[in-house]
Amino acid sequence: MLERVTYHAILRYLERVLGLPVNEWLVGTELLPDRERVAMACERAGLPVDAVRELILSKPVLRVVEAGFKDCVVRLDGFAYVIRNGRVATVMMAWMRDSQIGQHCRMKEQSRSQLKREHQKANRRFKDKRKSIQRQMQEVDS
Repeated sequence: MLERVTYHAILRYLERVLGLPVNEWLVGTELLPDRERVAMACERAGLPVDAVRELILSKPVLRVVEAGFKDCVVRLDGFAYVIRNGRVATVMMAWMRDSQIGQHCRMKEQSRSQLKREHQKANRRFKDKRKSIQRQMQEVDS
């Protein structure tokens, strides 16, 4: 399961989530394969590569990958884990992802109670609408 995390995602996790200066560490290594660059960055960070992969595959991300979703985004703790072809391709800050898809100012954070309240409100509206449709049908029938 750990192979479902790309080397690019590992670098971005170290840089964006853990806040490490990965780009400074890897100056001059652009021609090396990603595997070696990741190994160097993880060595500087003092973390094994597989340990970083386990950190990336937290429960929500792991469940999405195991469920077989091909292309989606998992939002967790202010970060967006981008899944492409069933693999974690990159890790972005949520605002980066929102600005790319044009949702930066439209997304709103809601607590569980706010979501529940809005859901109940929508259900009440639908229930009233259904009643009015039934009344109209009765008028047509009579």
